[in-house]
Amino acid sequence: MPVSLDKTHPPLPEDMDRAPAYRVELRKFTAPFFVVADTTGRWTPQTPDGIDVLSVERAADNDVEQGLQRLDIEAQCFESPELVYVEVNAVSAGDAALKARRLISPVPSTFEDLMRACLGLDD
Repeated sequence: MPVSLDKTHPPLPEDMDRAPAYRVELRKFTAPFFVVADTTGRWTPQTPDGIDVLSVERAADNDVEQGLQRLDIEAQCFESPELVYVEVNAVSAGDAALKARRLISPVPSTFEDLMRACLGLDD
């Protein structure tokens, strides 16, 4: 019979279907995101402003890795003049894409954006 050196007790069967409370994080935190968009409108011609978000990437937590990410994305955007690189703080990738589109777009794309621009409530 094998001998276990681990002295922790196995989990009870009723505890197997739920994660411990310290592992579950339900809040959304703001984090930096790198967004690459195309301003020519060649990917989806249906968009009224002609801006297509091509890539959304969450920035690394380490400053060195974040700098390397930034250099890599800037080098890719340097090769194509129609690509725009934007850094935004957001809670998710979808939120980052929406904020980047608002920053790049010269014209408000929705009525809500138009009202925000008129009232000066832009993020």
